[in-house]
Amino acid sequence: MAFITAMSMVGQQTGASRVVVGTKLRHPCGDPNLPEETDLALRREIVKCALGALQMDVNDPTIFVPNILSTPE
Repeated sequence: MAFITAMSMVGQQTGASRVVVGTKLRHPCGDPNLPEETDLALRREIVKCALGALQMDVNDPTIFVPNILSTPE
């Protein structure tokens, strides 16, 4: 399982084996404030990171960070 959340430390503390860092609390897999094309690219990168995390062997809770730039609040 890969848990996508903006609160990665909480995911790690709950014992999730793979924690993927999301963007915001209400929208962990995107940012509706961004232009549609940019939001789609952001979502795609987060999902690619989660899929990559599922392919990795892990023994302990591990945090995976998508290759994304900061998004405006």
